[in-house]
Amino acid sequence: MSRSLALALGSALVCALHLTCASAQGNAPDIRPQKGMMITYTSRSTLVSAGSGGVHGYNDLDQESWMQVLEVTPEDIRYKLKFSAPGNAKANADADKFNIERKVLRKDIEQSTRMTLLSSTTDPEVYAGQTFAETSAKALQLLNSGAEVPFVLGINTSSGFFAAMGASASSATSESSGDSLAGSVVSALRMLGSGREYFCGNLRRVEAGPVPFPVVLDGVRTMLPAGQAAGAVAGTSSPATRIEFWWLNNPSCPLTLKWVSGNVFSQVTRITRPPGGGGEPLATMSASLDKSCHAEIPGIYFNTGSAQILDESRPALAAVARLIKQSGFSTLTIEGHTDNIGAPAYNQDLSERRAEAVRQSLVKDFTVPAGQLTAKGYGLTRPVESNATPEGRAHNRRVELTRPCSPAK
Repeated sequence: MSRSLALALGSALVCALHLTCASAQGNAPDIRPQKGMMITYTSRSTLVSAGSGGVHGYNDLDQESWMQVLEVTPEDIRYKLKFSAPGNAKANADADKFNIERKVLRKDIEQSTRMTLLSSTTDPEVYAGQTFAETSAKALQLLNSGAEVPFVLGINTSSGFFAAMGASASSATSESSGDSLAGSVVSALRMLGSGREYFCGNLRRVEAGPVPFPVVLDGVRTMLPAGQAAGAVAGTSSPATRIEFWWLNNPSCPLTLKWVSGNVFSQVTRITRPPGGGGEPLATMSASLDKSCHAEIPGIYFNTGSAQILDESRPALAAVARLIKQSGFSTLTIEGHTDNIGAPAYNQDLSERRAEAVRQSLVKDFTVPAGQLTAKGYGLTRPVESNATPEGRAHNRRVELTRPCSPAK
């Protein structure tokens, strides 16, 4: 019996930074597709997987997923999707099956007003005539002109995507990863098959001009200009519901920064560019370490609620190893920090295990002298932003490199 796995990711998981973005927004950063670029998406309470094993729902967490650019050509862009589930056996087993390589055609990013919002392992490699979690230059230009834009969303569901918005997942099998991951499964998206229902409606801009949207870019909090659009869409068998988008306000690169409908949302919380690709993580870390005695390390990825370092972290670890070896400091510390979801003791333990996992990788895999590095966890005690927002919590989940510092520092 063939197994069909569909994971509803309440994340705009499939935006690939598809076109060269010569900065058209004044001092806005140059965001463009580059091999090795990683985008982190944060969603909440939106994971349900369906297959021969039944329906699995997971707790009310900040769930992270990633998109990595694999290849950029004049015709299309190829990328890989990776999903992180809450740290328990069933969730990890489901997430391990969600490995997808996709591509999007550039001509669709220029002209299409049809978009595939969610992704599944049963999808074809490319949906011609549709974008994914970005809009097109044509749609963005129409919105900015004040025009109403007819829009079509292709949703991978056989049970009614929007009908599930805000509904309880009481019929799903909820699996908790411990008291520290408190909360109930809510607003589940029932992805019970590989069929698509198309939802049609009109979108209009919400604000007259761009609104600031927070993203951690290469480890630094950055505000990107976003065009905000909203409208009601309805499917052939589903009632009309309001959906809202924030798109990067650049016609050359109108990637989805956030979408929300009901109490389901997804947003980009981090973008990490490869060295030489517009950001210089090594130079930024070195300058921060020199000035303030600590530096956030961008590009370190963990499974949700876990100290398991993902393979996509290797470029960042290699860069940190070079920085440590060149620093001249006899002792440096890897620090782990968390958000405030879960009990303090849980977060303290998680931060310690993550810091130690990074230290061990640097020593074993990148030949940093063991005596040069220590590891320390601070749990939820040292937030850099408010834990009241998804973007704040995402920034608080971080790893830092610190050096001995005088009291004046």
